[in-house]
Amino acid sequence: MTAAPAAPDLAVNPGVWMTGWPADRAPAVVDRLAAIGYRRVVVVLRDPHGFEVEPVRALLQGAGLRAVANSNQVAGEDVASDDPAVRSRGVARLRRAIALARDLGADQLTGVTYGVLGKAGGPVSDAAFERTARLLGDLADEAAESGVRLLCEVVNRYETAMLTTARRGMEFADLSGSPHLGLHLDVFHMNIEEDDMVAAVAEAMPRLAYLELEQNHRGELRAGHLRLADFLDGVLHAGYRGRFGLEAFTARALDPDHAAGLAVWRDVLDPGTRIAEDAYALVRDALARRG
Repeated sequence: MTAAPAAPDLAVNPGVWMTGWPADRAPAVVDRLAAIGYRRVVVVLRDPHGFEVEPVRALLQGAGLRAVANSNQVAGEDVASDDPAVRSRGVARLRRAIALARDLGADQLTGVTYGVLGKAGGPVSDAAFERTARLLGDLADEAAESGVRLLCEVVNRYETAMLTTARRGMEFADLSGSPHLGLHLDVFHMNIEEDDMVAAVAEAMPRLAYLELEQNHRGELRAGHLRLADFLDGVLHAGYRGRFGLEAFTARALDPDHAAGLAVWRDVLDPGTRIAEDAYALVRDALARRG
């Protein structure tokens, strides 16, 4: 008898359908994801200070899903700032996000946790790079005590000057001094920055805990130029056994400020998109081919 294909450890960012957790849309989205077979949903903590845990936790638990938390830094609350007061507020923001992740039942908190998302005015100094890494290392150790692994998402040159390649991410994580600080790679960003995306995953493997799949335009997986099935075969052959994620964004689904922050200016998903089903099948089939 042939064994059933392994169920993917796959999370999805609900930015495919909505910003936040609107009561008129979120239950249907969560039920759909559970029916497909997803185990986890990304909960984006855009405002950790004002986020209400209980409604989201209850919704996910009712569908048998768990959270992967995602948070950020903002101007005035930035762990990478040269201003000690701003850095201190950034640390407090991340501590709040770690507590929310714990209360949501998440075992990971990821995102651009090391600075403000957006085009930088210049390169990061070695001193700021090392100082920020050590701050994140201390926070990763604190988070681990709550059962949450703190991750840093490596993005692209238009969204940070801090971490833009897997190699730079590894340097940062090693400088942190913490064995608990992990990395998050994303195909959208790697397509811009890396010479070889599979090699980048292999380089980050000792710290890599979340690998996000999307197309070059962040729309339908079947429509872009990235050969995602080949990529998955490559990273599984290289030894990656961690969690996968799906991320995609389209203008009609997002609040205007959310869309503007991500530079989502057009619709790249079909109104009846089956991208969640497509991503699940993509990862499931790659796992089946691996055997």
